[in-house]
Amino acid sequence: MHYLLDPLQFPFMQRALIGTIFIGALTAVIGTFVILRRLSFIGEGLAHGSLAGLALGYLLHWDLYISGNIYAVSLALFIGLLHEKAKVTLDTAIGILFSTSMALGIAIISTMKVYTTNLTDYLFGSVLAISSFDLGIIIGASLVILLVLTLFYKEFVFYTFDMEMAEVTGIPRSRLHYAMLAMVAITVVIAAQTVGVILVTALLVIPAASAFQWTNSLKRLLMLAVIFGLTSSVVGLYLSYYLNIASGASIALTAASIFLFSFLLAPERRRLKRSLGL
Repeated sequence: MHYLLDPLQFPFMQRALIGTIFIGALTAVIGTFVILRRLSFIGEGLAHGSLAGLALGYLLHWDLYISGNIYAVSLALFIGLLHEKAKVTLDTAIGILFSTSMALGIAIISTMKVYTTNLTDYLFGSVLAISSFDLGIIIGASLVILLVLTLFYKEFVFYTFDMEMAEVTGIPRSRLHYAMLAMVAITVVIAAQTVGVILVTALLVIPAASAFQWTNSLKRLLMLAVIFGLTSSVVGLYLSYYLNIASGASIALTAASIFLFSFLLAPERRRLKRSLGL
């Protein structure tokens, strides 16, 4: 028990634990809708594309969370707009804007003679560096997004499984689509502090994908995704602390281990193995 409690004597570890709990739950819920809508690539695109927003925030001496969120949400909405108006597929729109935005971020960073650990924390993840202000943004953004999904749960279920039927029944398909893109963008930016821009897709996709190995029920899928997301985040946090390794890597590897376990041992997989005589 002391292995669990001893690290919590430090304020930075207390903030890190609270932050990972909220981020683990949020990314799992948003990630469930992301994989069901097959939007995994947009999570990757927004994660890398937000680099420009972080670089601009650092250059202008703004808070990186605020600048990153503003930029990522704007980028997400622009992706949706380009997809609709320019008549290109969604993955093409993501590819165009994500590569352009990341190039802009690299260009801005290359002009800096030196940049502090604040920026590298977002690139590679440093959950132990979460400040009280960061924690406030994480909790506030998580609660708002989860509240929106709760209040409009039926609408987002329609949006996820049958967009055409949603539009026929009077549900504003376009608004839901843009709202989902904005929520994914905010989730990506606040999760970047934990796992970093490079690995943020791991938390966004892997817990939900692991849950999908066990059930096809949306409610059970959401519940399992949250359990796997929280487990990945908290176990990864403690591994990062005790093994002195990057928090992003430890959380992502923990999530990957859970996926492997689910892939091998889920009931559907066991039945398949028996049918093949394995």
